Amino acid sequence: MIISPLVLVRFLTVTEFGRYREFLLYSSVLGSIAYFVISESLLYFIPLHPRSPWRIVRETIVLTAIISSAVVVAFAAVDLLVPGGLVGPYLVPVAVYVLLFVNVDCWETFWIATGRPTAVFAYTAGRLTVRMVVVVCVAVMTANASAIIWSLLALEALRLLGTTIAWQALERSRHEPEVPGIRREQLKFCVPFGLAAALSTLARNLGNFVITKYLGVVALAQFSIGTYADPIIMIVRNSITSVILPELVRLGAQSKGAALRFWHRSVVINCMLLFPIASIMAWYAEPVIVKLFGANYRPAVPVLQWYALVVVRSCFDFSPLLRAINKTRPFITVGLIATLVNGITLAILLPKVGLVGAAIGVVAANLADALYQGYYVIHLYGCGLRQLLPWAMVAKISACTIVGAVVAFGFTWELRGTFAGSIYGSLLYGVVFISLLLAARVDEASLLLNRLKSRLGYT
Repeated sequence: MIISPLVLVRFLTVTEFGRYREFLLYSSVLGSIAYFVISESLLYFIPLHPRSPWRIVRETIVLTAIISSAVVVAFAAVDLLVPGGLVGPYLVPVAVYVLLFVNVDCWETFWIATGRPTAVFAYTAGRLTVRMVVVVCVAVMTANASAIIWSLLALEALRLLGTTIAWQALERSRHEPEVPGIRREQLKFCVPFGLAAALSTLARNLGNFVITKYLGVVALAQFSIGTYADPIIMIVRNSITSVILPELVRLGAQSKGAALRFWHRSVVINCMLLFPIASIMAWYAEPVIVKLFGANYRPAVPVLQWYALVVVRSCFDFSPLLRAINKTRPFITVGLIATLVNGITLAILLPKVGLVGAAIGVVAANLADALYQGYYVIHLYGCGLRQLLPWAMVAKISACTIVGAVVAFGFTWELRGTFAGSIYGSLLYGVVFISLLLAARVDEASLLLNRLKSRLGYT
């Protein structure tokens, strides 16, 4: 996800890259609705019913097929009724791609729920590598967005066929005890969370829709480069969230206080990993954008700088705490609030400052949903504002981030506008930041360093 845009912008014109991003925009939003986070329920229900994992997987696959088909058919009907359509010429490829992409695709959550992260890594890395190779090769050979889109459809068709065969071969539900009412419980868990996920996706992509319709695909291409940090957030925060959720479910059933303290450690790790990334993004936005993507993408520079605030906000992911105790209804309100805030900000700022206004809208929506989720966690977990977050550790990491930036960026000030200077400054910043974390006695930093040493064979 990080590498492919770097390659594609070198073989596609800005317009063709914008068309490709437009297809991904429509398919990601419709896919989020069709996916309906059904497979995410495995992280909750498998720890609750550890003797019947394959029965839960089977119900998950069936529910996903039913809901995704209904969503795509309803979307196609609406698109055909609206003059000019919602997605224009992309209706057929988007509908087919979404059905292929979301079905029989719960392997990662199944393996995480059953404690097999190595399998997750192998499957995800293999799938993304093949996807990147196909997209890049087709881009090099054709320089055409339509060819890339249809190659993705072919790839997902092969993936669906292979995973269906594998599921039929591995499925063991007939040997497991029944789970009475599991489908009803899954729907109870997923309906509010699925609606919330759809609203959240809409809130995040509202700016992209408005940009596409009013500013065109070139502006969309530039904005998508400005939000280049999205994969970084997914890599770091979402990985940690997926891994800790099964344990949060177990702890939440025993003690909400224990679950909250365990979640605090994930916040500390998120901050350690994402605070420095946000600092580097904001400081070196111009050389990174211009040197990596070209001068045509210079309008993305302020977008990337604003998006650094989204990276910081993503460190405080309250959703696992709510999902761990099966309280998913608040996510609907969160999605509505985020969409409303983003929409108002876009209406006010987009006509005045263009892409920057869309970036500010995303930041405002993210801050609004964080405040509301934090309020709800305080209410449900019976904790005060002082117990909500590990404030002392967050303050330590913030201080290390600021001091590290002053030292490293100040020392490399004259090289700020060059790509080589951004690399040198980032490496220096990393060394200073890690040293400060260890000096500040941040336990998670020492733990991660010791784990890294053991992996490399050092004692």
